Amino acid sequence: MRNLLFKYKYLIITLLFSIMLLLFFHGYRDTKNMMEESNKIQRAMVERNILESFSYADSTYKILEEHLNKDMKKYSKVLVDKYKQNPHIYSWDLEKIKEKFHGYDIYIIDKNLEVKRTTFKKDLELDFDQFPNFADLLRKRMSGDIFHADRMDISTNAHKIVKYSYMPSPDNKYLFELSTNILETHPLMKNINVFSHANELTNKYDLVKKISFYKFSETGSEVGIVTRGEGPYIDKDISNKVKDIVENTVLSNKSIEITKDNSPGANYTYKYIPYLNYSKHDELDWWNSYVVGITYDDSILQSKLAAERNLFIGKTVIITLVFILFAFIMVYLIKRTEQLASCDCLTALPNRKRYEEHFNKIVSQRKDERAAVLFIDLDDFKAINDTYGHETGDLVIKKAAEILKSNVREDDMITRAGGDEFLVLLTGITSPADAESAVKKIMQALKITLVVDNKTINVRASTGMSIYPDDGTTLQELLRKADHAMYSAKR
Repeated sequence: MRNLLFKYKYLIITLLFSIMLLLFFHGYRDTKNMMEESNKIQRAMVERNILESFSYADSTYKILEEHLNKDMKKYSKVLVDKYKQNPHIYSWDLEKIKEKFHGYDIYIIDKNLEVKRTTFKKDLELDFDQFPNFADLLRKRMSGDIFHADRMDISTNAHKIVKYSYMPSPDNKYLFELSTNILETHPLMKNINVFSHANELTNKYDLVKKISFYKFSETGSEVGIVTRGEGPYIDKDISNKVKDIVENTVLSNKSIEITKDNSPGANYTYKYIPYLNYSKHDELDWWNSYVVGITYDDSILQSKLAAERNLFIGKTVIITLVFILFAFIMVYLIKRTEQLASCDCLTALPNRKRYEEHFNKIVSQRKDERAAVLFIDLDDFKAINDTYGHETGDLVIKKAAEILKSNVREDDMITRAGGDEFLVLLTGITSPADAESAVKKIMQALKITLVVDNKTINVRASTGMSIYPDDGTTLQELLRKADHAMYSAKR
């Protein structure tokens, strides 16, 4: 099949050119559909990428959280035990305790949900009562007697990912809270940043104008957009229309798409995609669920279609010129491929197949003549590679190939069998002594001395020989005997 392709390459190229012109003549009719389909595919890729980013982050965080939960539970028990021994929290040396907690900040919250003591001074006197939903959750945890650990919030802040845990004091007067900055204690987690990935997608795809993330309360009545600066991390100052769309997206667990013309020169499509997490009991884990809002700039597609219409005639001329260039390149590549397919890449010697073909041709055309098969192996070549590197090893191989080519006749054949091994076919041999004389000449020439980086490398070779038809009539048999003779020579 390959030979047929090479033989009729010019006819095939001409036929391809004719078909391409015919297809291009009818191509514009389908171009619009193709562009629109490409636009849909890119949108799907963006949406899949951002959801997979959430999913990957979730999976990674879950693995990390199993480890963090154990530590937080252990350290929370330390605080409870200390409280049993000394309930006067103002006498505690929190900084000294923090040193033993390895990267965890300590918070002590009273019944009024105020942070009375903490190692994170910025949050001292912070009043959680101003966050009604979260305040109810804290009161519930303070009134209980079990340890709670929240999931990491993967998109609260582009620069900070914090995990919290809570443990009530035995008398339920206080709630001991621990927090850890994941990016500080586990720097590798910086690579798992949904915000950064969203920015990359926005920069990569022209059709993406903006990617936003919306959070919502447990009941879905409160909706806010996640900010990317230094707080507030949830901005609730968004339109009621957007809030309704986010709420409907969560309730239906289906994407909602809205097309809107903002101006004569820009058409936008807004798509809201739910990313909802559920607990083992199929309850919505609202704290770790989001709605992704993607703004698509449809004017990009419209401008491309307009440009395609205007350039239709010009592209016909261009495609013709390009195809002419393509034809020249293809002819060159076909010839180059044909050459590479029959040669060794490093030495440019004929490959094993051509060696076999040459042997069969010689023995079929010169039945009364002898031929010698040489199996040549460079001595201690592995040591040269290990000592001087593979680049030096390649130089040695190429040098050996050049020497072999300069020490055989035109009708003889050399091939690289692999690694540091070569096969030589000597034709027109009148006697074994004639072959041995040729071998001595070749082996003498293969005593190579190279100077690399001011270091002298001495290269020697070993060879084994078999003679057709004295030692065999098939190439496989002759190679086997030559190989055996070569290894006997090495020993």
